[in-house]
Amino acid sequence: MSNHLSFSTLEMVDRLKLIRQRMTDLRRDALITTNAANIRYATGFRGEPRTLLITQKEAILFTSFRSSSWAEAQTTQLDSFLEISTEADPLSSIQKRLSKCPLALGVDHTISHNDLLKWRSQLTLHALRPASVIEETRKIKSPAEIALLQKSQQINEQVFQAILPKTHPGMTERAIQGLILAEMAANEDIDRYSFMPIVAVGPNCWEIHHLPDNTIIKYNDLLLIDLGVIHQGYASDMTRMVCLGQASHEMQEIHEIVRTAKQAASEAMSPGKSNHEIDKVARNIIEASGHGKTFTHGLGHSIGLETHDPGLNLSPRAPETTLAAGMALTVEPGIYLEGRFGVRIEDIVVINDEGNQNITAQTSSLIELDL
Repeated sequence: MSNHLSFSTLEMVDRLKLIRQRMTDLRRDALITTNAANIRYATGFRGEPRTLLITQKEAILFTSFRSSSWAEAQTTQLDSFLEISTEADPLSSIQKRLSKCPLALGVDHTISHNDLLKWRSQLTLHALRPASVIEETRKIKSPAEIALLQKSQQINEQVFQAILPKTHPGMTERAIQGLILAEMAANEDIDRYSFMPIVAVGPNCWEIHHLPDNTIIKYNDLLLIDLGVIHQGYASDMTRMVCLGQASHEMQEIHEIVRTAKQAASEAMSPGKSNHEIDKVARNIIEASGHGKTFTHGLGHSIGLETHDPGLNLSPRAPETTLAAGMALTVEPGIYLEGRFGVRIEDIVVINDEGNQNITAQTSSLIELDL
């Protein structure tokens, strides 16, 4: 497990200020969250149990007495701004702490239906409404967060490069997935994988999130490898195409179309552009090649404390949103030829004042292993 490097007191205090400003904008008098990523973002605490109450004047983290010393160590930057409580029933405590006048309480969109019903039954005086308060704040990454995203991606690429020499025909998809997981487990800078690695060969690429199975990889087969790690809480995500031998002319042609679409969309990303505009840049190139109907998913997603971080999707089906400096997104166009093979290439791009920075160093060219 990697050593956790804390954010500065100034950054953590600023996060609380931004959260409270967002609460004001959404007309929420208080916020209650049990979401692990939201609580880690707001306080630094990454244990459990966990419930966080934020009002305009207070921030109280509820956990058990067994986790209290850990919570104190992880939230030290907020010593004078955060109270840690070990009261056994957080909701009863919250009920006592809140005003006797009806309040508008924001809760996570990720709250389960059962929990929402339970909370409403205990906090009957107040109106509980889902609200993306912390999620909206998390959209814009600080320089310190971007540095962690860059390091996470660098480590992810090291894992990818390490497994290539060990990959050969005759192996199964699951065996290659095992190589990836073993490399991740051996690296002390990796907290865990950010999602179970995807390894797909030939027709299996049709399943965009294919679960590796016992399909045996043959000479000249095309492999799709999609992997990511968590480093100090922050995720990485990358997809590359590998041919175990000599790629056919068609494989090379399809790969180049996808790579061109990925490159054009990445270069077009800048503050003020919309997610729909960027998706369309890549989609137009793939449609012009005659393969538009095979690009069946959005172009990318936000990334941060979660692989699919709340924020925005580069997709025509998502609400139209404007890009802003500090956003971090994946860019991953694809072409999937049913029954034959598929190609997806994925980078991470950070929006900045000048335009953007692609933080993925691994070449996006088709990798042909000399066997």
